Amino acid sequence: MKFKSAEAGQPPISTVTVLYYDAPVGLEMFNAVLTDLHISQTGRVMIPDSFRQGKSIIAVLEGECKILNSLGERVYSQRVVT
Repeated sequence: MKFKSAEAGQPPISTVTVLYYDAPVGLEMFNAVLTDLHISQTGRVMIPDSFRQGKSIIAVLEGECKILNSLGERVYSQRVVT
């Protein structure tokens, strides 16, 4: 994982893209870019509890990512022919 340099004595910081559903049963996937997140001593990104609330996080990606398409996206965009 790439880290930005932090001030002396401060933990390294990172930018991540988080993929999530609204909890408890969201059907549409969302993404958010979170910046300046601290990295724990074990190397994990520390996502704030305030962001986690009401979300079911499914993936955390390094850096700022652009989602081109996602599961279920075509279901919403196509009409059923009867």
